[in-house]
Amino acid sequence: MAKQAVQISGKKRTLHLFQKLKMCKKCNRYSVLKDETCPKCGSTYTYAEQLARSLFRTKLLNEAAMILILVSLGIIFSTTLDSLYYCLIAGVLFCIGYVVMTAMFLKSEYYLQLEKLLESDSLRIQRGIMFDSEQARIDIRENRVADAYDKLTEISDFIKNDQIRIRRIMALNDIELRKDMELELDSLVPSAYDKDFMNYALEAIRLDRSLVTRNVIGYFIDYRYEIERDFGLDALINVAGSAVRAKLYIQEFAGFLLEFLEYLPKDRLLRLCRILEADPEENWGPLKLRARQTAERRFGFDPEFRELYRTAVPVQ
Repeated sequence: MAKQAVQISGKKRTLHLFQKLKMCKKCNRYSVLKDETCPKCGSTYTYAEQLARSLFRTKLLNEAAMILILVSLGIIFSTTLDSLYYCLIAGVLFCIGYVVMTAMFLKSEYYLQLEKLLESDSLRIQRGIMFDSEQARIDIRENRVADAYDKLTEISDFIKNDQIRIRRIMALNDIELRKDMELELDSLVPSAYDKDFMNYALEAIRLDRSLVTRNVIGYFIDYRYEIERDFGLDALINVAGSAVRAKLYIQEFAGFLLEFLEYLPKDRLLRLCRILEADPEENWGPLKLRARQTAERRFGFDPEFRELYRTAVPVQ
């Protein structure tokens, strides 16, 4: 099947995860998708923050009404003018104290109400996410791959398992990837070797080397024999070349880089050598000497390498 040339939208960014939660009051069901209206009844969603704010306002009104009732009862049952005044003064002071205390703890009280709401509705939230997941399955069946991926991406913030990751990867493998897309890789790394993931990963890395993270490099090292068997040595060379973009990765995966020095393209080897030579005080182990020897053997005639090692501190 030919890949679809579609645009995939990025993940909805929020400061807190709960800000993605919203509920259809008519269906009494939560959702985490980007849609603003319920696909079942067409009603506009109410965000969890709004629900918590409404509960908080109700709580404040109930407490204020209770204070007014108590003050009113005190006034009604006052037997003397002095006791009436005392009751009024006490009521005013109590109201002022209540307002001050509420203002001081307004934010913490609001988040407490929000926490209670999420805890009490946890099962309903789970059912809502399962409904969202079913909507993604329908999109896949009807070949709406971009819509399915978009839904699965939002769901993945709440359900972090291989099933969701692989479904996202399979959707991505049906899409024609481009450099201008907001691609992910680290969040899609599965817990076991998977060829669908590898097909996506190699294409994504080809488009954007910055997607290679510690987690991604670790995956390629852990399953290097399976990767070499199914995708050839070039797949490992590509990741090794991408690892040299950061000093931290060079330090952590020096052993992995040592194995592929002979195969690194000129630009990747040159970058590695420049990083190694730029920090002569760092203990690079055998990597620094081997990188220099490899560079001089493979590219000794190249002016960039000759310039680098003419000014470099000799390796002891």
